[in-house]
Amino acid sequence: MLSAQILIVEDDFAFAEMVKFQLTTTEIQSENIISVDSISEAKETRSYLEPDVILLDLNIKDSNGVETYEKIFDLFPLASVIVLSGMDDEAIALEIVSKGGQDYVLKSNLNAQVLNRTIKYGLLRRELSNEVRKSERKFKDVFNKSPLPIVQLIGAELRTGLINDAAQRLYECTHQELSNRSFSSFNANKDIKIDSKGGRYTQITGKGNEVIVDIVINEISSDTSESEYIALIIDKTKELEFEKQKFNIISQAEESEKKKIARELHDGLGQQMVLLNLLFQNLSPADDQKEKFDDLGNLLQSCIREVKDIAYNLLPPELEKGFLNAIDRFANRIRSIGDIQFIVDVEEGLQESDLNQTDKFNLYRIIQELFNNSLKHAKATEFSIEIRKYEKGIRLKASDNGIGFDIKDVQKGLGIENIQYRINMAGIDGEFESSKDNGTSVIMRIQNE
Repeated sequence: MLSAQILIVEDDFAFAEMVKFQLTTTEIQSENIISVDSISEAKETRSYLEPDVILLDLNIKDSNGVETYEKIFDLFPLASVIVLSGMDDEAIALEIVSKGGQDYVLKSNLNAQVLNRTIKYGLLRRELSNEVRKSERKFKDVFNKSPLPIVQLIGAELRTGLINDAAQRLYECTHQELSNRSFSSFNANKDIKIDSKGGRYTQITGKGNEVIVDIVINEISSDTSESEYIALIIDKTKELEFEKQKFNIISQAEESEKKKIARELHDGLGQQMVLLNLLFQNLSPADDQKEKFDDLGNLLQSCIREVKDIAYNLLPPELEKGFLNAIDRFANRIRSIGDIQFIVDVEEGLQESDLNQTDKFNLYRIIQELFNNSLKHAKATEFSIEIRKYEKGIRLKASDNGIGFDIKDVQKGLGIENIQYRINMAGIDGEFESSKDNGTSVIMRIQNE
């Protein structure tokens, strides 16, 4: 406190001298005390003085009331301002304290002890205020300079509040364009609302570009009645695009290899087995070998059928004539077996050309996998495919009447992960609906770009 710089702003010379005297009876040295009688004189001290404490009379030669405090605060924003108040302006002094002034002292109660205590408390409050400001600046620096987009969300509707620089770059908007709007308004699908749990969403930037983001939301304490949250936004667009490209390359390589294997089985091993069967049928076994001969013939026929089935599953020839044709042939083949009813319901007027933007091979594989799950795991007696047009493309719904499952407790053995992977990589918007004893449905929306 010995080094504290005190500025007295008081136009009553006698009162100012009395205050200076009382201050020197405390720990304040006289050379650290300066007195001025006006705002204009206070301005002149700025070049050589940065006061720690200002003792301020509100009514001086060139200023009155709250305006005096505002002018002094503009000149010395870091100082602790203590108002020297008369009985007639005590209400104004209280108002100034509410605006940021540290304290006020009635002139009639002024003495060395009161001044000493008030200045000590004022300096302590200023120190604490400075620490708070430093913390706020650090928070703002961390918030604004974070390489990851961060947004403050307010209230049940999750309105945007503070937005850092990275978020402005991601959404290609200014702070003003982003601020105070529902965060769900960025969603590509306006029917989907963001909730406080966060998740993955497809959103549209201010320039109309599509981004896929993971939004991680955490609630923070709030001094208001509205809930407040901090949302961390992770841009997954490039990562998913890379994964999709990687999947396409791998998928093309796999399918090329499958085609090669299928042709080798059909044209190589398959044809040799057919020829072997013809040669075998031309043999004339002895009577005591006839039974074994028939068993070998049946085994050879079974091997031929199995090779054909493997070749067919590797490369469905019907798919070369279109997805709708392949699904219809697939359903007919299943119906001929008789283990499960397979229903295909295609909207009248829907053509193969409506599916030109579709990854038909992966869509066909998804249907195969769903059917296999229904047959092997769901104990279904009916499997149906419903294909309809909607405003943005094609909507395909695959359903069964099986035992269903709890989506949250789904087991990997059900093949859900593989199906979901194909759905994501094929650029299909898909969602599972299932519950125990109520069957399973998968709704897939294929947008025509």
